[in-house]
Amino acid sequence: MLKDWTGLLDDECSGIAHEAPFGFSAHCSIGCGGGARAAFYPANTAELLLLVDLFKREGVKFLVLGNMSNVLPADGMYEGAVIFTKRLRSVGIGQTVFAMAGVKAKAFLDACERHGKSGAEFLAGIPCSVGGAVFMNAGAHGKHISDILESALVYKEGRIRVTSAAECEYSYKHSVFMRDGSVILGASFVLEDADGETVAKKRAEYLEKRRRLPAGRSMGCTFKNPPAETAGKLIEGAGLKGLRVGGAVISTEHANFIINEGGATSADVRALINLIKNAVFARYGVELEEEIRYIEN
Repeated sequence: MLKDWTGLLDDECSGIAHEAPFGFSAHCSIGCGGGARAAFYPANTAELLLLVDLFKREGVKFLVLGNMSNVLPADGMYEGAVIFTKRLRSVGIGQTVFAMAGVKAKAFLDACERHGKSGAEFLAGIPCSVGGAVFMNAGAHGKHISDILESALVYKEGRIRVTSAAECEYSYKHSVFMRDGSVILGASFVLEDADGETVAKKRAEYLEKRRRLPAGRSMGCTFKNPPAETAGKLIEGAGLKGLRVGGAVISTEHANFIINEGGATSADVRALINLIKNAVFARYGVELEEEIRYIEN
């Protein structure tokens, strides 16, 4: 199967950077997981769409990923292709701020600070790409992407479309993109005019709050917060801080973080997740829902 892909690449996608085979553990924030048959790094939208169309036509399953900061790949081999958006890095500043899917939060905020655009500072310190943030309605400290997004530029059913904020069907850590198969190409944001110094100050305040979170290799918060209480408080209340499975451990600083302290497998992390869900339900009758995204083989 891999030979067929590389043959297709040589025939139809000559020049697109790729890696075969590809290992997840070196690229995802939790530092575990198996591999994929191949990973591709399109340099522009045309290359990205060419790959998407090619894989759909040839029946090759594929994933489109950004910074891999909130995903847990399985330990075995993903029998498909991975397309990374990380080379799609342009930002345009006008009445709105447009950023391509591969722009990292830091680069996005750097551009906003240079041009005096305020409202996205809550993204400071979040290790996400714009595409990933739009996909999962990323947020922190009560603010979310849905608060500032005007529209998303997506590729769906062979067409490039503009999806309005309303059409994104945003709710807490959820969007329509989680079920409709759209490939997010970029997004436009409505931000307020401000001087760069004010933007920098707000950004620093959010970044300082972020620095209080646990250090180490993790996926950030593992679970969404239920309505009545934070997931971290429920996990702590169930007496689970410091619980370990293999190399994966529940942080003693913030119980909604699972840390890879070295050598953890994805199976270790998933076992710990299941233990947490069962213990919290047994103690409080609350079903925790994962915030992270699983990559199954």
